[in-house]
Amino acid sequence: MIDLDYAARHVRAVWRIAFGDGGGDGLDGSVDGVFASFWAIIMTAPFAVIAFAADKHLAASSPAFSNTIYAKAPLPVLFTAEIIALAAYWGASIAALVLAAKSLNATRQVAGLIVAYNWGQLVIFMLSAAPAAILIFTGNLNLFALVALPAGIAGVFITWRILRQNLPLTIGGAVFLIVFLTVIKLFVNSVVAHTIVSFYFLFV
Repeated sequence: MIDLDYAARHVRAVWRIAFGDGGGDGLDGSVDGVFASFWAIIMTAPFAVIAFAADKHLAASSPAFSNTIYAKAPLPVLFTAEIIALAAYWGASIAALVLAAKSLNATRQVAGLIVAYNWGQLVIFMLSAAPAAILIFTGNLNLFALVALPAGIAGVFITWRILRQNLPLTIGGAVFLIVFLTVIKLFVNSVVAHTIVSFYFLFV
């Protein structure tokens, strides 16, 4: 178990990597630090639930949504499926980053990469929760879009800076890896969430 001061120190370090002096001071790149960084997944869960609720709100505005299993599944089932999918694609993303580091002969940077990526994901989900909360509580799509765009750009930029600092990537290589991580996220999330929700309907 980690305390909030430890987590806050790593969040601040990620912020400095992306928007400050670029230094990763404050990130614990030890073996214990790598394992501790996976607490970020648990800390991300509440922000992820807010984002998932906003996604469902947006999807519900589409006439086609009412015919999907997602419209008929209870919210607790949907949230459980999404959280499991989150953990699954997070793990798949880490595996992809490790493989990328090995292919670039940068295995010595793997620990720092994993730590920065894990805490970076927490920061990204915190940012994405802001527009999601606005949509949930106000229902204002224009305001949501106004806040979601810079939050999304900031999320991509954080990932960009983490990759560029921890891996010997060209600009093109960094772009490719970000796109690849996005594809992993969309694919794994879709497959895992759909499988879990479909499994639920087998027993109801």
